[in-house]
Amino acid sequence: MADLYETHVTAELSPDLTEPELAELRWHLGLGPRPGRLVIVVDGWPVVTADEDGEPLPEDRWESDAYPLLAQRGPADPRIGGIAFAGLTRRDGSPDQARWALSARQVIHPDDGWPLDQLLAWMRRRASGHHGGPPEVRFHQRFHEDGPSLTDYLPGAEPGDGGEA
Repeated sequence: MADLYETHVTAELSPDLTEPELAELRWHLGLGPRPGRLVIVVDGWPVVTADEDGEPLPEDRWESDAYPLLAQRGPADPRIGGIAFAGLTRRDGSPDQARWALSARQVIHPDDGWPLDQLLAWMRRRASGHHGGPPEVRFHQRFHEDGPSLTDYLPGAEPGDGGEA
């Protein structure tokens, strides 16, 4: 049986995200193609070391097997219930002041932990607040066998290990 987590992410992101950051963020959310170069989540991906026939590849042909982290759409795994979604939109305001609003509800496996931690840490660094308020990033996870309560925790912490916010 797989370990699955219901995962909610909301963030208010800086209006000055770069085009490479936006391209990768849109890809992670399932809203655009994979960019040629990743600038947010740069390591921790599985490495492909064999060809499609299972034959080992020379080390100079190994490549990372990056995938979008928050791109699920439609019915979520039945153990979680509900639907999976992700969205990113620009808030109203002048272009230099209009923040990016992000929301996602996904089903995450623990193997996605390190890449997801990198994405969440980037969001924290790029978060902004409303009218100079504190940066706004929310991240909640619930193990699929737990009850309906949500647990806040910081990127890199495991639920229940004292890293809760």
